[in-house]
Amino acid sequence: MQALPEGAPATLNEAFALVNAATNPNLLELQLMVLAEAAGQALYGAMAQDAPNDEVKALLLANGREEMAHAHRVSRAIGAITGTDYPVPSAEENPYLTAPMKQRPVTAAVLAGLAQSEFAGDGLYRTWADNCANPQAAELFRQNGREESRHGERMMQAAALLAD
Repeated sequence: MQALPEGAPATLNEAFALVNAATNPNLLELQLMVLAEAAGQALYGAMAQDAPNDEVKALLLANGREEMAHAHRVSRAIGAITGTDYPVPSAEENPYLTAPMKQRPVTAAVLAGLAQSEFAGDGLYRTWADNCANPQAAELFRQNGREESRHGERMMQAAALLAD
C-alpha cells in the first residue's frame, strides 16, 4: 500500500475538496491529485459494472482509462517541477481506495452531474497551467484539462442515452 503524503487528508472526498480549491497547487495538492486521478479509474470501473448497456459502459471505461493517464501526467508534472516524479499507485495500492466504495447509481441525472464535475476539472487544470511557472508542467495540466472536457462530453452522451 502506498502511504499517504504527510499532511494528506484521510479520505478521497477530503482530498478532492483540497485539490479543487487549489489555484496554484503546492506539492501536497499535486500528490493528492495523482492519487485522486488514479482512483478515478476504479471509480469509473465500478460504475461501468452497473451500466445498463454496453454503450454507457464503454463511455465510463474510456473515462476511467484517461483518469489514470491524468495521474501519470500530474506525476510527470511533479517531476518537471521537483526533479522526481510521484509514484502513481494501482487501485490495489491506492490509499484512498482501501474502504469499500459507495456505489453511485448509473442514471441520467448522476451522469449529468458527473459531467459538470468533469467540466469543472477542465477549468481547474487551466487555472493550474496559467499559474505554473514550469512550461512542461503547465502543458501537462492543459492536456489533462482538455481531456476533462472530453470526459464531460462523454458523460452527457451517456446521460442522453439513458434519458431516451
